[in-house]
Amino acid sequence: MAQAKLLLDTNVVVDYLNEREPFYEKARLLMIGGRVGEFELWISSSQVTDLVYILSNGGRTSEMEVVMGQLRGLRTFVNVFAASEREVDLMLAASWHDPEDYLLYEIVLVLRADALITRNQPDFPQGLVPVLDCDEFFARMKTERGLDYGKIEF
Repeated sequence: MAQAKLLLDTNVVVDYLNEREPFYEKARLLMIGGRVGEFELWISSSQVTDLVYILSNGGRTSEMEVVMGQLRGLRTFVNVFAASEREVDLMLAASWHDPEDYLLYEIVLVLRADALITRNQPDFPQGLVPVLDCDEFFARMKTERGLDYGKIEF
């Protein structure tokens, strides 16, 4: 069975790294799946700098060492996609209300990912690729592949 290829929205990564409740446990389960090879997890290169800024509370140098350590750890099991001029130009030409999310949607198409995982489904175009939250993704895995991640304890 092929791995599910997933593009993660920034909010899911922040939920995991900052242990943000009530979202942390499902984000953690997703990351564990990526670490053990169940899922192929992706973020974009632009998200990396967004994460540095968000996790360091606006770029506070006093928090940078911890944040960089978190991101180095994340990189051991999360792939990074560098957006090309094509994706950026499509984002700039689009009339979508959230350009950052539109760029992620273009990336999910180029990656040929199985889903985009986010807590903000309305922020993304719908149709070509499923846009799911963690609960919806795990429910889909149970229905389509018979895998019940809710029964796994770590």
